[in-house]
Amino acid sequence: MRANRISNFLAIGVRVRGWPPLDGEHMQMNSIAWRMPAVMWLFGWLGGGLCAGDAPQVFWASDPVRSGETLVLQGADFGPDTVVEVRPGTAPTGAWTRAEVVQRSVDNLKVVVPAEWPACAFACRASNPGEAGTGPESWINVPELWWLQGDAGDAASAGGWLRVFGRNLNFGGTSTLHLSGGGGRKLLLEATNAGCYSLGFQLPEELEPGTYRVRIESGLAGAGPGLGELRVLPPAAWPEDVFSVVESLGEEGAREMRKSLVKYHQVEDRGDGIRAALKKAEENGGGVVYFPAGRYGVTGELSIPPRTVLRGEGEGLVVLWWGQGRFNLDGGSDLGYERAPGAAEVPPRLVSGRDFTMENMSLYVPPDYQTVVDGSENVRLRRLRVRIDHYWTLHTKRYEGWVARLGDHCEVTDCDIQAKGGGISPGRWCQIAGNLVTSGKTPCPLGGSRQVIVENNRFVSTHPTAYQNIAGHGRNLYYADNTHQALNVHQADFSFTFDAGTAAYLGKLAKVEGTDLILAADPAFAPWAGDGSHYWKQAVVCVLDGRGAGQYRDVVAHRGRSWTIDRPFAVAPDQTSVVTIVPFNGRVLVVGNRFEDANWVNAGYGTSIDVIYAGNRLHRCAQLLNYGLENDRNILPSWYVQYLDNELCEGQTGLDVTGSVRQAEVYAGPVTRCVIGRRNQWTADNGGGISVGGRTRDVLMEGSLLRHADSFIRADGQAAGLVFRNNRFQGGPPRYTGERIPDAVIVPAAGHGGD
Repeated sequence: MRANRISNFLAIGVRVRGWPPLDGEHMQMNSIAWRMPAVMWLFGWLGGGLCAGDAPQVFWASDPVRSGETLVLQGADFGPDTVVEVRPGTAPTGAWTRAEVVQRSVDNLKVVVPAEWPACAFACRASNPGEAGTGPESWINVPELWWLQGDAGDAASAGGWLRVFGRNLNFGGTSTLHLSGGGGRKLLLEATNAGCYSLGFQLPEELEPGTYRVRIESGLAGAGPGLGELRVLPPAAWPEDVFSVVESLGEEGAREMRKSLVKYHQVEDRGDGIRAALKKAEENGGGVVYFPAGRYGVTGELSIPPRTVLRGEGEGLVVLWWGQGRFNLDGGSDLGYERAPGAAEVPPRLVSGRDFTMENMSLYVPPDYQTVVDGSENVRLRRLRVRIDHYWTLHTKRYEGWVARLGDHCEVTDCDIQAKGGGISPGRWCQIAGNLVTSGKTPCPLGGSRQVIVENNRFVSTHPTAYQNIAGHGRNLYYADNTHQALNVHQADFSFTFDAGTAAYLGKLAKVEGTDLILAADPAFAPWAGDGSHYWKQAVVCVLDGRGAGQYRDVVAHRGRSWTIDRPFAVAPDQTSVVTIVPFNGRVLVVGNRFEDANWVNAGYGTSIDVIYAGNRLHRCAQLLNYGLENDRNILPSWYVQYLDNELCEGQTGLDVTGSVRQAEVYAGPVTRCVIGRRNQWTADNGGGISVGGRTRDVLMEGSLLRHADSFIRADGQAAGLVFRNNRFQGGPPRYTGERIPDAVIVPAAGHGGD
């Protein structure tokens, strides 16, 4: 039976090299004090150590990683003499090289990739001398597929597009897609656009429908396959019959409709003609409902039949007008925002249905709308302009309501949207791309969303407390190349945030048998997320501390204390292990965005697991934040978050990593684990720095460039397992400070003594 391993959290083996801290008190510490962490670290193995015969296990690695950088390995059964070996390439041949171990504990190793290696994928293995030998090999920089998404959502159509998301998908070369199906069907495609976290492919029209096995080659020397499965569907064929909404008006009536575009003229109700055309489309099994140029007054809800396209002559030529205000030439008076008397009551939804498209038109809606477009499934909004009737500006409170509430397999592209409250709320398998969304609350919330692409959008906040968040739970989200702007600038709080705030359980396991778990106590559900809540269908069991710490598994069923997970733990938890059950928030890629005037740009005000922030630019923002949280008696972990190649500009922006300490009497172990920062830069006009604190474990900050003379690296609180390597400071010597700095491994950049 294993002894309790809590000592492994309390003390981690460390070496301090290079620059001492600037704090004078720390500089005067005697040699005994500097040796104490190493003594405690060794005691961690002696007092709660390994059993003979345990082979090391690795279940997470911090790739992508370059030659000469530090690889962080989270696992189990690492000993004080564990050896880590690496071998370039993925072929099972070639010599193994022993890697330098920078820092070690029972469940975490930090090793250096050989600097002389060219960029490559490689194998990694760990072994404990004198024990059972070598653990299983891990593959580093090999494509890891998180999800596939096509023009049909969870499938792609012949002649359609396919996107691949994950890690290590491209390293500057050519990435390829290998498809293999039944009957010997095979196809090789090159990516039309490629990045480390996203690949795009155009499927040929002649591709035979069916299920294909997917293999990805990243273009990196020695890169092995990333595997998945894809359904290919025949192209969707909707009826193309055209039904004009002005058919009853004749040709002359259509010409008169164009004249209605003259400004200041009141809009006539054209609802009868629109509904007549929709009825014809419904009877036809779908079709095109066509709007010639003009302004069309609408009252009440438009119900769109399946397989129907509402198509306007042009985005600036066709206006569907639910607005109720009259525009007056004010001549300097105060009458310019007069509301029409006797305005009709606004329905809860203005447009609704499934399997329909709206394109090439503008929608003018009253300010007291609840939902403009309610699309349950397979809805496409393309080249739409949405405006709120102008008298809404008389009101100052932040509005509620949604421009688009969408279900699965939906698309919003190239639209120009003004939203008094929320903009676009997507479901699963959605694409939100190329839009301008000006909103008062949140432009595109992602709480509850799965498999969603949000890219190349411009999001503008009109209210100082607007935000963009992933609340409750969210998985497989690609958030890339978007721009966030706040009209209130320095008074704005237009944050990008994870908000996850509940858990079902915190404690021990009474039994672990394969995929079956028995909790040691009853689960405790929040009143608003009870036993039957959808939250627990999206939950994971996380091993917070003790044996197997850092593992998580998806919940597939639960009843009382009995919970079933999707696959067994690689390292089974034991009596030392503490687990929590939380809705999953993670597998999120935040890449190449520009954030302006935010408070937080964060991964975790609550749960966040497997998140990458890469290549983003922050201007006048407060924090690039990583925050594992405790809420009431819940632990909401933040694990495996990587900040890579981000640039922090204009202001006092910190890269802050912390684990909450509010409820230490409930659980005293780490909340935040395995946070990686590589090659992040602070411009000369940004005086922020790096801060690590709270109940945080195993943090690597490497290759940072801090250009401002006041920038610093600080470590405080209960932070442990810290490595600061190859960081550069301009305007003076390296500036390390804080009570935990003496316990950290500090490796200065080669030849760096202050620029």
